[in-house]
Amino acid sequence: MLFKRLTKPRFVMVYPILAGLFGFARVTEASLRIGIALICAGEALRFWANGYVGNKKVNWTQKQRGDRNIGELTTAGPYAFVRHPLYFGTLILGAGFCLMVRNVWLSIAALAAFIIIYNRKVGQEEVLLEHECTDAYTHYQNAVARFIPRWPAYPHRHGRWTWKGIAASKEWKTGLWIVVLTILVYFWEESVQEHEWLFEEHPLFRFFLLGLLVLLVTGDAVWELISRRRRK
Repeated sequence: MLFKRLTKPRFVMVYPILAGLFGFARVTEASLRIGIALICAGEALRFWANGYVGNKKVNWTQKQRGDRNIGELTTAGPYAFVRHPLYFGTLILGAGFCLMVRNVWLSIAALAAFIIIYNRKVGQEEVLLEHECTDAYTHYQNAVARFIPRWPAYPHRHGRWTWKGIAASKEWKTGLWIVVLTILVYFWEESVQEHEWLFEEHPLFRFFLLGLLVLLVTGDAVWELISRRRRK
């Protein structure tokens, strides 16, 4: 199941871009700080949004299974400002990493991949919502923009944030791997670009980051192993 998930088109298209983060990176202290700020903002938005809809995925598979959650239109939280806050958060995340590595061609490739990956998916979701919540969604669609947040907030808000949404969406795993990738970019900048021994400066801080890196990767691997055994 994990292999099948990781070979989905939206993941496969991202792998070359991830490799480019290191192959073409020109990281500076300033770009690292700006990138981290954007990455935190993007992930915070995704965390906020998943708390509302993480356990109410809108897709064709669930419609075929007759999932009743499909008919529940969420318009509260970030959905009161933008129709697709999860994808908008992903865009901010990607922009953060692109600014961090300071490569124009990589940024163009990332933007193109985002458009290709999510354009069809967004269209499918909106058609499904139009069918399931005809009048409500039409009114919502006319009042709230697809990707660019709009003020004032949508007045007719429905839905509430829950930890159940975070657990169901596994957004914590996204956050975990974002931290791992950010640490790796930082180590790349300090050791490969600056050509210095990794623990020459600020050794305690860098040992802490290395320990955190190992802990996060190992913890995720153990969690996946336990989850697979439970499913069996």
